[in-house]
Amino acid sequence: MTDEKKAFAERIAALEGRVAELSSFLHSALSYLSCDPASSLTKSRVILEKVLLALYRTTLKKEPPRPMIGDMLADKAFIAPIPRRIAARMNAIRDMSNLGPHGEAVDAADAIRVMRDLIDVLEWYVVNHDPSCHLPRGPAARQALEILPQLREKYPHYLRPEIISVRFVQSQDRCYLETTTADKINDLVDETSKRTDLAFISSGSGDDGPFFSPARSITENGHRFVSEFDVVSIINCTDLFTHEAATRIDANWQQYGVVSDRV
Repeated sequence: MTDEKKAFAERIAALEGRVAELSSFLHSALSYLSCDPASSLTKSRVILEKVLLALYRTTLKKEPPRPMIGDMLADKAFIAPIPRRIAARMNAIRDMSNLGPHGEAVDAADAIRVMRDLIDVLEWYVVNHDPSCHLPRGPAARQALEILPQLREKYPHYLRPEIISVRFVQSQDRCYLETTTADKINDLVDETSKRTDLAFISSGSGDDGPFFSPARSITENGHRFVSEFDVVSIINCTDLFTHEAATRIDANWQQYGVVSDRV
């Protein structure tokens, strides 16, 4: 199994308990990625259609006039509350997954691209529309989002091997990074979790506001950590990377003044 496919499998495993009705379709789409990309795209389209239909019924409290992906995505009242980055992925899935059934040539790269977008959509969906993930009332209430699979996909050689979980944790007024490590001692495995308040990280560029704001949704903050929080910031603000990786990143920064995910 390729590293990317393994990362997909880990993210799907974290999701399927919350979208059990989609589990078989997800595993089929994953298994067909390389051997039958057209079928993988078809399964991804079916998943998107089911998610959109559930969203439509939940948000608009009625059935869509036509339960078709294109019609639902074109409905302005339905699409307006959906973040643009998620709506863009939904449209990309629709466009790409139309190719196979219409006889167009597709390859594994097409199916992988759609799978990546689909998992992003599902992670947003379970946090924002699964009742078990809704943020309860009260300042002490918290919700959490696992981001280790995405970090492993982006930094396959940097992360400390003993890390078994990295979660973005959020309350009404705080954002935290929770890291869990596992240490094996003979036949015992001790797990240690450390939760770091991220309020000390500012946006920079003259903006004194926090980089991770509780005013944003947890999916937006999790996405910011994975996609926008650069490696120099990671080694300065967290202990996610090995000492060797942190040393190389710092040396590259000191010598060239360049931030790169690959050093």
